[in-house]
Amino acid sequence: MPTNQTRVGLARTDERRQNVFTALDLVRDDITPKLREQVMLKPNFLSSTNQLASTHVDAIRGAMDFLLTVPEPPKEIIIAEGANQAFSGEAFENFGYRSLLDEYAIPIRLVDLHQDENWEETPVVLADRSEVPVRMPKTVLDCPCTISVAVAKTHDVDVVTLALKNMIMGTLHLSDRIKMHGYHSHADRELPREAQTLNINLIRLSRHLCPDIAVIDGTVGLQGNGPGGTDSIPLGIAVASADVFAADAVTTKAMGFEPLEIGLFHYANEMGYGVADLERIDVLGTPVDEVIKPFKPHETAHLQFQWQEADAARYLNIG
Repeated sequence: MPTNQTRVGLARTDERRQNVFTALDLVRDDITPKLREQVMLKPNFLSSTNQLASTHVDAIRGAMDFLLTVPEPPKEIIIAEGANQAFSGEAFENFGYRSLLDEYAIPIRLVDLHQDENWEETPVVLADRSEVPVRMPKTVLDCPCTISVAVAKTHDVDVVTLALKNMIMGTLHLSDRIKMHGYHSHADRELPREAQTLNINLIRLSRHLCPDIAVIDGTVGLQGNGPGGTDSIPLGIAVASADVFAADAVTTKAMGFEPLEIGLFHYANEMGYGVADLERIDVLGTPVDEVIKPFKPHETAHLQFQWQEADAARYLNIG
């Protein structure tokens, strides 16, 4: 990884849509070269009914407002998600995403990734370090430009869940997602082994599903026993970068955690997949030290921080 500084835009305005637009605008010169005629926006629909745990449509509006200001705007925008929902399109319906189709002149497609017919396999490791395949949707793999639009939330395994994890876990085949945790069923999950395994698997999958651009809406975050729940915290910011790990690291700091103490960011920084070392990140806009508001961690956070794997290199460089 080059030693020059990576740039992250951090905006603190009065409202969500403007927050996201401003964060992207701060790093316009880094983001614009990555845009293509087709752009995918990947929201986070952990729930089809809990808005706090899911990407607000106004965050998507902020991103789309920005996309329409570049010299060559996309010719098509796909909004794609493998949502947790009772029926196809429920989250789009409940969270007001269908209204976007009439608001913008640019063609927009709402895509339920569960309906994808073409999948590509890659191996992940289980808790016993055997390998199993997981399926990635070709719709995402083939898209020339992907933007993860995540929510600032705490997590029950990985301390925080932000833009990278949103792209990976929300696009994998639904029945394969539990394998990322190292198990075949939720009943078998056990910390800290689960944290050791998930951090490794997220790095492995980042080779295939790393978003080109990261946006995190921290206007209102979710703290405590995330990634679901109803414990809100007004953070008042949005973050954007062409380096997803840098965007996630800055947001992690704003949430009151140290990014390099989290396995996912430690591995990425050490392996040169992205920059998670705050000393190598230029924060444009509002300084991160001015916005830090410590989130209440998940009640199992002490176990989540035991992510260190004795033989990590053996498993990180495969897949």
